Amino acid sequence: MTKQIITIGRQYGSGGREIGEKVATQLGYAYYDKELIRQIAKQGDIDIELVNKQGEGIMGKLSSLLSYANPAQGKDEDTLPFADRLFLVQSRTIKQIADGGPCVIIGHSADYFLQEYPDILNVFVHANWDSRVERVMRRNNLGEHEAVARIKKIDKNRASFYEQYTEKRWGNASNYHVALSSSSFGIDKTAEIITHIAQMD
Repeated sequence: MTKQIITIGRQYGSGGREIGEKVATQLGYAYYDKELIRQIAKQGDIDIELVNKQGEGIMGKLSSLLSYANPAQGKDEDTLPFADRLFLVQSRTIKQIADGGPCVIIGHSADYFLQEYPDILNVFVHANWDSRVERVMRRNNLGEHEAVARIKKIDKNRASFYEQYTEKRWGNASNYHVALSSSSFGIDKTAEIITHIAQMD
């Protein structure tokens, strides 16, 4: 049976976002990237720019969330530190999206939030350093030095947020069903491979 939910984690500059969009088109699935950010911001009544910057310097501990996990306990989520509240809103939003039908979800720790879902395919897209730098330079009209700094910063921020809250290592292949190198296969072929895997019995 075709997997109904596909999550795609990715290194910055690996083309994971473009690959996810192609996979969604090939499967006829809903695609959540910027729309996911809008929904998280709306549900949590959070400024959309803050959601966009969720991985930048955010600190906190998963243990601090445990007493807020059960609404019956009467805790006020609004009293949580911003990063903790964002984490909970993000979790709820992603689960609602997954419950709504077949979809491809980019980033935002979706593989962690949906780990109990049986019809899911978790993918991590990576690429070699040179191809990532070249892609970021071209896409953002940056010089090499600026592109390198941007890649390092965003990868660090993504890893920090993911590891702080999930207690798993970001990009570790054991967290995903499959990890693919877009620099080895190319954007189109990587998308085709993911689509093929999703459709396997």
